[in-house]
Amino acid sequence: MLRDTDPELAETAHGTLRSVAPDRLASFVRSGGVAEDELDLIARESEDPFVLEEIVRSRAARDETLLFLARNVSGRPQDALIANQARLLAQPALVGALFENPNLTVEGRRLLSELTEEFFEKEARRRVELARRAAETEVPVAEAAPEDLGSLEDLEGEDLDSGEEEPDAFDTAAETDEAADSLFIGAIYRRIGMMTISEKIKLAYVGSKEERRILVGDTNKLIGIAVLKSRALSVNEVETFAAMRNVDEEIFRRIVLNREWMRKPAVVVALVRNPRVPRDITLPLLKRLPVRELRAVSRDRNLAPVLRTSARRLLMVKRR
Repeated sequence: MLRDTDPELAETAHGTLRSVAPDRLASFVRSGGVAEDELDLIARESEDPFVLEEIVRSRAARDETLLFLARNVSGRPQDALIANQARLLAQPALVGALFENPNLTVEGRRLLSELTEEFFEKEARRRVELARRAAETEVPVAEAAPEDLGSLEDLEGEDLDSGEEEPDAFDTAAETDEAADSLFIGAIYRRIGMMTISEKIKLAYVGSKEERRILVGDTNKLIGIAVLKSRALSVNEVETFAAMRNVDEEIFRRIVLNREWMRKPAVVVALVRNPRVPRDITLPLLKRLPVRELRAVSRDRNLAPVLRTSARRLLMVKRR
């Protein structure tokens, strides 16, 4: 009806959609039973950040829908887009669309620049360098006459006396390792992006540390919960998860319920300092923070005002 040729009917439909409470609309998107066309339409009609964030996190959202949002949204939806590195790597056009967004934050631009450098530009340079080296080393040694090659002593002398500076072996090895790591991580993102939900859940139990870090941020919370049940999971990984902003709220609640993890002060701090964590979790945890961390929370503008105010009150009590 929103796209009906009858202007009066279309305007009525617009008014009806605007009258729907944002919480109900966000719940509708989160339910998972929304068609691609419906998500695209809501994305173009709604201005509520919570609704748009749910659309960004939806697996049913088309690339065209996300491209539209990438060029226009700010705040929470933009943060969710940038945090979904698997989608950005699978659809590089989203990175370009985000750079075109006039509302792109300084932090967002930095993260996207790092992503572009790590997975796109560095790989392109590596391929060019490999091609150059391959072209330079194409010497028909097998066809050369033995006398043309000279003795081993002559070859060693020529190497020592030549004016060409050899590349530092340690630098070359470091660059090679770095390029290999980038390709390895990029390959993991692409491989996981093509998996089914059941395959991801299986991998969450038996996968590597890097695979768990990617899977815990999946839009399907069952996959993230499976990651938390992995026997290979370490407390340091849990601390990383507690600070991530692209995980489902249920992940934070599961972390809080684990007494062993919550004995580590760094996990508690990571939860409190994460704006994504619900306030019903962070407010009770304030009492467990030392003075130094309470002071930092009270000054953190990224956190909810009620959290900063509570931190200031606790700070005054502890100072007495």
